[in-house]
Amino acid sequence: MNVVQRKAEAAANHKANLSASVKRRMEVARANNDAGLLNILEQEMKQLGLS
Repeated sequence: MNVVQRKAEAAANHKANLSASVKRRMEVARANNDAGLLNILEQEMKQLGLS
């Protein structure tokens, strides 16, 4: 695997990790009926291009 491939794989892994983290946080916000936090997290997903 060359450097370009490793960088692409690392970027994909990073994006997947970010997505999983935000989704977990959204689940907790829903469970706690925290509409304000849920709104912020939805905005974060959009800003990160994860939606």
